[in-house]
Order: sequence, then structure tokens, then C-alpha cells
Amino acid sequence: MIDFRYHIVSIVAIFFALGAGVVLGAGPLKGTGSELVASQAEKDRQQLADARQELTDVKSLDKYRDDYVAKVTAGLTNGKLTGKKIVVVTMPNADGDLANTLTEELETAGGQVTTRVALDSKLFDAGQRQLVEQLVTELVTADIEIPADSTTYQRAGLIMARGLAANEEGKAADSESTKIISGLTGSKLLSLKPSQIKDRASLFVVVAAKPPTPLPDNSSYNDSVDFIEGLDEGSAGVVVAGTPLTAKTGGLVKALRSDSDATKIVSSVDVADIPAGQATVVFSLAEQASGKAGQYGAFDAKNGVAPSDVQTKDN
Repeated sequence: MIDFRYHIVSIVAIFFALGAGVVLGAGPLKGTGSELVASQAEKDRQQLADARQELTDVKSLDKYRDDYVAKVTAGLTNGKLTGKKIVVVTMPNADGDLANTLTEELETAGGQVTTRVALDSKLFDAGQRQLVEQLVTELVTADIEIPADSTTYQRAGLIMARGLAANEEGKAADSESTKIISGLTGSKLLSLKPSQIKDRASLFVVVAAKPPTPLPDNSSYNDSVDFIEGLDEGSAGVVVAGTPLTAKTGGLVKALRSDSDATKIVSSVDVADIPAGQATVVFSLAEQASGKAGQYGAFDAKNGVAPSDVQTKDN
């Protein structure tokens, strides 16, 4: 058992150590400690400066890369979409600036964007499903072939495609397309700009939105993927364009690529926010017009960086 004397010795030892520390702190080692602190602070400042410079260099290299692609490879997409009419569709909360950039790229490639469609979040709201089902029943036209096993949102996509597009070029707007457009816009499920069309398109570009927070699982996009499949069935092709985040967990492109049926007919590009990706959207849309589909980009893009017919062939 530890006795009282042991405690006294321990306490004395502690006070002695504290006293020695005070003396040392006030003595010759005081300067040495300050120098150590100053030296470490200088190292920290230098590391911070190096990190800032590295970040600046990375940004400069990124800008160089994008400028190089945009300027040195300019013209590679020219004429790829000549004679093609296109509808640009923005998913709920999609980046309008990205949609604008893609529209310009499509037109530079010779395509004509007939209208821009902004889908409202109500369209995919579970509480609005009954309204969507009702519209699908009311707006279906005699010339739309509805697959017996299709879902509500596949039919909805097919009907919207009938209102704005066709499986081939040269189809003008008619009374049926006007009825469909009026029904969909009147229900506030989407909006068009311009609100009326003269010619129906043959191709769609769907701009994916940044994933929400918290990240949803892939199943939350089932209706969206079905809707996009419907657009494809009612047109000559669809390309879904998104940023890298959309190709990761919680993103629309990720969900699309997880659906084996969808990837057989719908194309996707996950780097549409950089010049190379914007060119790939054009190449992918041209490929869609020829009846093929592919998944392109940097993240789990099983078909590589771009359609094979625009890649350099190995000798």
C-alpha cells in the first residue's frame, strides 16, 4: 500500500519540476524556443505559399487545356449536324449556362435548335404521378405506338417526343403536336422557349442537373430514365449531357448507365462542361442519328472518350 511519505515525495518532485521549468523558461532556452516556433511558422508559410502556387499552376494548365481544345481543334465538329433539328431539354435544376453552351456548340456544328424545354420538378414528383397518368391518357395520339409493357414515364416521354420531334427530319408541327404541347405546358410540368414550334426536330439533348444533397440512390431516377427512354423511342436519338458529378453516385448519368436497357438506345457524356466534352456531345448526337448509342467521358464510360469513328485509328 502506498503510504503518506510516498505522496509527499511525489508532490515535492512535481513542484521541483515546475520550478525548474520556470527557471529554464526564463533562462537561456527561452530564445531557443522562440526560434523553433519562428522556424516552424516560416516553414508553414512556405508550404502554404507552395500550395497556393501549385493550385494556380493547376488552374493555368486546366485553362490551357480547355483553350487548346477549343481553339486548336476548332472546326472538328463543323458540319456534323448539318440539316439536323434538335430539342435541348433541361432536367429540373439543370445549369442554364451549360445548356446555353451546348446550344451554341450544336449550332456551330450545323444543327438547328428548334426549342428549349425546361422540365419542372413537379413532373417527377411522386405526388403528381396521377396528373401525369391522366395527361398520358388524354394526350396520346392515334399515330403513337405505345408498348404494352411501357411505364407511365416512358409513355410520357414518348408523348412529349411526338409533340416536339419525329423519327426522321422534315416533319412539321401539326394539330396533334400543338395539342400535346398545350397540354404539357398548361399543366405546368414544363415550359418551352419559344413556346410554339414550326418544325419538329429529330434529336434530343438532355442536360442533367447536379446531384442534390443528400445524394439520392439510383432508384430515385427510375422515372427520369424511363422518360428519357420514351424520348428516344419517339425520335431519332437522345444524348444525355452532364458534368462529372452526374456520373457518380447520386447522379442521373450514373443511374442511366446502370440501366442496361437504357444504354442500348440512349447515349451519355459525363464531361459536357469542358470543350472536349461538348464536342463529344456533337459526335454522340451524330452517332445517334445513325442508329447507334454509346457512353462517353471520364467516369465509368464503357465506350471511351468519344465515338469510335472520330477517334484516331491504331496502325
